[in-house]
Amino acid sequence: MSAPSGRPRTLVWFSCGAASAVAAKLAVETYGERCEVVTCDTISTEHPDNRRFFDDVQRWIGRDIRVIRSEKFASIDEVFERTRYMAGPAGARCTVEMKKIPRVEYQHPDDTHVFGYTADETKRAASFERHNPSLNVEWLLIDRGISKADCLAHLSRSGIALPVMYALGFDHNNCLGCVKAQSPGYWNRTRRLFPGVFARRAAVSRLLGAKLALVKGERVYLDVLPPDADAPDDDIDCGPVCQTPAWSDGDPRNLQLSIFARFS
Repeated sequence: MSAPSGRPRTLVWFSCGAASAVAAKLAVETYGERCEVVTCDTISTEHPDNRRFFDDVQRWIGRDIRVIRSEKFASIDEVFERTRYMAGPAGARCTVEMKKIPRVEYQHPDDTHVFGYTADETKRAASFERHNPSLNVEWLLIDRGISKADCLAHLSRSGIALPVMYALGFDHNNCLGCVKAQSPGYWNRTRRLFPGVFARRAAVSRLLGAKLALVKGERVYLDVLPPDADAPDDDIDCGPVCQTPAWSDGDPRNLQLSIFARFS
């Protein structure tokens, strides 16, 4: 973990989602120069429109967004192929390697962290605090009663087109073919709209024995997912946070020696 710089910082973790964009705007207005807006680089595996949204948000908040990245992996596909792990009870390896470890390496012990949790997610925020007692967190959206719908409306009123993924029917703006998803509706929408991504996820998940979809209570491989299977999108949380008890209040880099070791 980095040593303190001598000046406490407020770090806003931006993820190219509507909520984190509004959180960044509020934090810059609230904390001024002590505020840094930071993102963990996974844009190469996100929808291409995210680059446009990233640039729009930078202009809107009047602040450059600092990009940090994994020193070991260039993409989530590389994470899957080299570690031979996609997702399971311990979480998603791509999130750990591409977001959590870079966050831990960048942060200082005296930083204040702002995440884009909305008023719809008070239970998730409370769980985060229980599992990360050493982090100082400000819940700007929750404290102001701002919901996800409010964030979407606020961006629209500000003249910022929402990320294309929302218009395509997805509830979240994560990487294409997010391996945390288990909804058959999510995966069939991915198959229709991004067939190349779906085919790649299906092939790698079969190779690694990862049954990503959940159909009628049973996990199935993507390559046998019925094309008419449907269900609402999962409530996916993907960001530079550590919320799974296995790595609570600790260094997620240690996961490579424990939880994920048997899959490497």
